[in-house]
Amino acid sequence: MKMTMKRTVAFTVLLVLGLSVLRAQSDGALLDALVRKGLLSDQEAEDIRASEIKDYNQSAASKLSISNHITNLKLYGDVRARFEYLDETPQNKTLNNADPNITTTTRNRYRFRVGADYTFTDNFTAGFELESGTAADSANQTFGNGFGKFGINVGLIYLQWKATDWLTLTGGKQRNPLYTTDLVWDPDINPEGASEVLSFHPTDDLSIGLTAGQFIYADNNENGNSSLVKNTPNTGNVDKSDVWMFAGQIPVQFNFDKDTFIKEAPGFTAYLAGGNTNLSSNVGAWNGSSVTYVDYHAADHLAIFTAPGEFDWKAWDQPFKIYWDFAYNTQGRERIQNTYFYGAPTDNAFTTAFRRENQTLGDNIAWVAGLQVGQNKKKGDWSIKGDFRQVGLGAIDPNLNDSDWGDSFLNQQGVKVQSSYNFTDFLTGTVTYINSWNYKANLFVNSGTGAIPSAGGTALNGETATAYALAAANTTQRVEVDLQWKF
Repeated sequence: MKMTMKRTVAFTVLLVLGLSVLRAQSDGALLDALVRKGLLSDQEAEDIRASEIKDYNQSAASKLSISNHITNLKLYGDVRARFEYLDETPQNKTLNNADPNITTTTRNRYRFRVGADYTFTDNFTAGFELESGTAADSANQTFGNGFGKFGINVGLIYLQWKATDWLTLTGGKQRNPLYTTDLVWDPDINPEGASEVLSFHPTDDLSIGLTAGQFIYADNNENGNSSLVKNTPNTGNVDKSDVWMFAGQIPVQFNFDKDTFIKEAPGFTAYLAGGNTNLSSNVGAWNGSSVTYVDYHAADHLAIFTAPGEFDWKAWDQPFKIYWDFAYNTQGRERIQNTYFYGAPTDNAFTTAFRRENQTLGDNIAWVAGLQVGQNKKKGDWSIKGDFRQVGLGAIDPNLNDSDWGDSFLNQQGVKVQSSYNFTDFLTGTVTYINSWNYKANLFVNSGTGAIPSAGGTALNGETATAYALAAANTTQRVEVDLQWKF
């Protein structure tokens, strides 16, 4: 009776701890330990091994195999359903007698992402992610196109090597290695190129790092034909040089205790080469017209200091976080004067007048400051956060900043409030409200000097007599209601 009880206990232990190791036909250390303790005989242990291996070989799991050099495989994914309301009013409400409400939009959207992270031998990891949508800053798709289908695209593909405890090297289309906020980087953007992340811990409470990124912003065809030219519009040589982004950052974090820490990550980002990018940036003018770049050099005159950070603590059993970011483009004035202008890339009195109208405008600073209470990790968790920000016309790259806040327009200031609740561990609901308005009014709009044509006024050089605005939006409002589930 006593021996029977021992065997029963032994078998129960095996069931509780699980026999995944045996099912994988790897290590019998657990059975061997039970044999040594006298809970199982050698024959009983072998019988259990044989029985579990037989059951495993007959299961669906036995039909899945991975290479020996892969030590771990993690599959993940998420789906998000969204209702969205958007309203924009133009900087110049009288432009072409436009109705200020003609851009009011409501739409239902979805986002789908699925991916895998691999852990290899020799300190290598890799991953890929597939997603709906082709835009760099969004995987959203809108319902209502005759029940049409949408494609799946590669949003992430990278190889990473942890060379030492303090150095990690990554290449490919990768998760953003920089510590940042959506003031400068949309969280959906995965940069392409190489990065190096160094991390040091001088003390248990202090960590200091160095992050460097070399990202290919525009890879131009050296042998391709193009009507875009360098230096002088419509004349000269085609500019086929590639555009690179070089970023560096020094993240520093000090932990006061397990719940309280402060983090700051000063950095610098520069765009080099200044070739054609063919990017469409949301600085644009109203009513179908758009602000054009000189020779389409969307990455010219961007040399930006950034300083994102946060302070976290816990009170009343809830996590709190103050977060901030600051961006200063050292070439902000040159970017506005030489990169942005209205109209076709031709030198005439019309476009020259627009440049002259804004001779002293710099607007090279952008910043955000906000507070978050709570977090979302498991069922019943909730959070609410809000921030205020200002974005100068020449401060940041409008092709990278958050595509939702102010519709990624520059020359905007305003608020963002967001609240989330976990219905289950995998199902989360979120409501977001964004309200922005112009930081400076009437940019590149007729000042009364007659230098720039206005509605009903006299045209210059045969141009249509219409009032224009470099910064398109006067106000934007956006409401997003999301339901997201993970798998």
